[in-house]
Amino acid sequence: MRTSKNLVKFGMKLSNVPIIKRFFLKLFDPKNATATSIPINKSLGTFENQVLPLKVTEYFINNANYFFLMNSCPCRKDNDCKEYKRSIGCTFIGKGVLKIKIPPEKGHLATKEEALERERLACENGVTPMLGKLAVDSRIMGALPDEGHFMTLCHCCPCCCHLDTIKYATKSIRNIFRRMEGITVNVNRVVCFGCGQCLEVCIFDGMKIIDRKAMVDQDKCLGCGRCERKCPNGAITIKIDDSSCIDELIARFEAYVDVT
Repeated sequence: MRTSKNLVKFGMKLSNVPIIKRFFLKLFDPKNATATSIPINKSLGTFENQVLPLKVTEYFINNANYFFLMNSCPCRKDNDCKEYKRSIGCTFIGKGVLKIKIPPEKGHLATKEEALERERLACENGVTPMLGKLAVDSRIMGALPDEGHFMTLCHCCPCCCHLDTIKYATKSIRNIFRRMEGITVNVNRVVCFGCGQCLEVCIFDGMKIIDRKAMVDQDKCLGCGRCERKCPNGAITIKIDDSSCIDELIARFEAYVDVT
């Protein structure tokens, strides 16, 4: 684990200390923030001939006019990732990207076609999209003031993502990160043999081993589906109970941010 990630983890652990809690609440601004993992699992099927993440992410990209692509993922770069492509960095969407102030070698304004192609590459590479409206991203990118026209689209891998530090944060910050409505994750305890590989890839502390069997912690699980893809015995299933949850997810984000 790299020093930068250790520092974030340390800060999250201290986020219940009053003075530090105020800093983090200002940094994340829970009243004006939301973030959701979008599972890429094949078992979820397709929607209008699109896999789930493309159905959601391409909706926002197609409705936006401004795009900024990071030239690489800082998390995978810091951790010298060998499993996933470091070139698939974050995508920022909305008029707010015109305010971004970072060195040009780290990212660039892009076309809609480039942004759409990145999403397709991300799906092929197996990273999990994390759609978010987070004040901290606006600050990091220098896109201030944040006037509600700045959306983040991360592409997270289980081995390097700094978002795994969120599990150490205060509850008000953890609650920013929500499971997609209508997603359920279950373990067939008859089939599960307790190997623990699902725990290794869950960055949100959403899996436990109880009586030598895996069990989903429904309060912490964000439905990213990494555990299902990793399970060697097919004991974990992820499904959508109602496809209308896709429209609900889109509507929730549109209430927070305008990408047009």
